[in-house]
Amino acid sequence: MHIFDVLEAWLTSMVVSLASADVAARFDRSPTDLPNPSCSLNLRRDDHELDLVIWESGEAELTIGEVDGQLNQMHLADIRSRAGLAELLSHLVEFIDMGQLKARTPRR
Repeated sequence: MHIFDVLEAWLTSMVVSLASADVAARFDRSPTDLPNPSCSLNLRRDDHELDLVIWESGEAELTIGEVDGQLNQMHLADIRSRAGLAELLSHLVEFIDMGQLKARTPRR
């Protein structure tokens, strides 16, 4: 299975969790005839946004930001390894869990 397929399958499996955390998701793939094709994932919740770009080479760029302009950017050298993929998925799940925690916290 290709890394793009793995990410898309993970996203599909997370539909219920995403909805319960009020996270909107978008997944796209670049044309396959490019020298280093890529896919992108965008997760958006309230004033937080996560952007992920993965290239066929295994490199990935992850950016998590807030409306106020505060950004956290990360370069992942190779997510095709088990450890690299686990690190990436842990960041995605953490982003989703923040939304679930916020949804459970009563507003005053």
